[in-house]
Amino acid sequence: MDFLFHSDWGLFIVFTVGILVILGIADILFNLLKIHVHHTRRFVHILVGCLVCAAPFIFESRIPVLLVAVLFIVLNILAMKFKLIKSIHETDRISYGTVFFPISFFILVFWFWDKDPAILLTAMLIMAFADPIASWVGESRKKPLLFSILTDKKSLQGSTAMFITAFIVAVFSMKGFRGVFDDPITWQTALLFGFFTAVYSAGAETISHRGTDNLMVPLGAGIILDGLYHGTPELQLQLMLWMGITTIIAYLAYKTRSLSLSGAMGAWLLGTVVFGLGGPEWMIPVLIFFLFSTVLSKMGKKHKKKLETVFEKTGRRDIYQVFANGGIAMIATMAWHFFSPVYPNSEVFWYMIFISAIAAATADTWGTEIGAFSKRDPISIKTWKQVPAGTSGGLTLIGTAGTVVGSFLIAIIGKFSLQYFAGLELSMNLVWMITAAGFIGALVDSYLGASVQAQFQCPTCKKITEKEHHCGNDNIPMVRGYRLINNDMVNLCNTIISGLLGGLLYFVFINMG
Repeated sequence: MDFLFHSDWGLFIVFTVGILVILGIADILFNLLKIHVHHTRRFVHILVGCLVCAAPFIFESRIPVLLVAVLFIVLNILAMKFKLIKSIHETDRISYGTVFFPISFFILVFWFWDKDPAILLTAMLIMAFADPIASWVGESRKKPLLFSILTDKKSLQGSTAMFITAFIVAVFSMKGFRGVFDDPITWQTALLFGFFTAVYSAGAETISHRGTDNLMVPLGAGIILDGLYHGTPELQLQLMLWMGITTIIAYLAYKTRSLSLSGAMGAWLLGTVVFGLGGPEWMIPVLIFFLFSTVLSKMGKKHKKKLETVFEKTGRRDIYQVFANGGIAMIATMAWHFFSPVYPNSEVFWYMIFISAIAAATADTWGTEIGAFSKRDPISIKTWKQVPAGTSGGLTLIGTAGTVVGSFLIAIIGKFSLQYFAGLELSMNLVWMITAAGFIGALVDSYLGASVQAQFQCPTCKKITEKEHHCGNDNIPMVRGYRLINNDMVNLCNTIISGLLGGLLYFVFINMG
């Protein structure tokens, strides 16, 4: 028995068994007492959330704790596949929340175990309590005020409960745990920072889809808490200020029909992180991309009308388009925030990844929007034969020129923004490398569109289109590509490839120089 309670690996066994016992009790409640699955899920959510928060107090090393997380990631995947543990998986909608929960725990433990365990515990407790309480409040109302940003229906009452619970947890957890770990804070600090953490957590929960709140809420809370508690006074003010300013920007983009409701929420979440953590040198290239792309998309609407029947998405950008174009930039900003203090010489490296991804998104958008004005039919990047206007992978002379110009514009803006606001230098050689990375990413985007992106043929008008619905027909036959690879996936590949290429070119340039 001494081994079980006096060694990390003994505690690993006890910890794992404890979680399994909670799951076992939930199954008994579900199968024998016929307790509704919504209640048993909340029971597991809260108890497991509280149990894992004991880890920093009983384990000396993070390794066994990380292994517990990996173990339950695998177990929950298998349980979903083979329809086991029905007390948490027998739901009326598809949800991967039981998999996302241990993934979030793994990431938070990996980063905050030594740096700031109070943030680890607070982020997990926000998820453990706020989400179940929000769903309970929403379901208990006879006439809830429902809204839907993606596919999951939310209620105004539930979202309000999410904010209030997240606020209470953020305030009391950070105040209490900071004192325990010998890093005390004032009540005023806890209240102020708790408010902004709760706002971001509630916003992340409103756009959750198929259980992604178990990933977005704790990680989002962890990022905001880290920026507020570990940032300089300037960064703290910047993060809080930009959370408000991006709200205004997202609202205006929604009202002007540049973004859908989901796109506006996604832009708010993304903008808060990029602008709040990064600052002006990260903000300006993103705003330039968005403003110019919006203007181009609205030019020549009558001329582009015929292409709307071919392109999968036109007009207002949704959340998938926002993250396909800006997700890599967001990750690069977070990497810069977390790793630059540890590796001071890495700032330009992360900025190269960021600016190359934005250059690629701009290049692709400009190529598409400007290419639509071509008087000649495009040439397929795959076969080099003429194809009808709007065909995926089609290249035109003016569209290709727009691709290069758009990529260069972002590169040169990035150069001067970084120099003016951060005092860091991007040589013209690096500017040309960024331009090349963006251009290559756009070409890869075109090739993927011509080769593997899903294409459908309308049985009525016989057109080849990116849309699954056409001429009033639903689920029309796919004639080429893979169903999972849609326009958003292709755009994401574009920014990933360009971002990595930009980082690689910088690494080679520095080592050769």
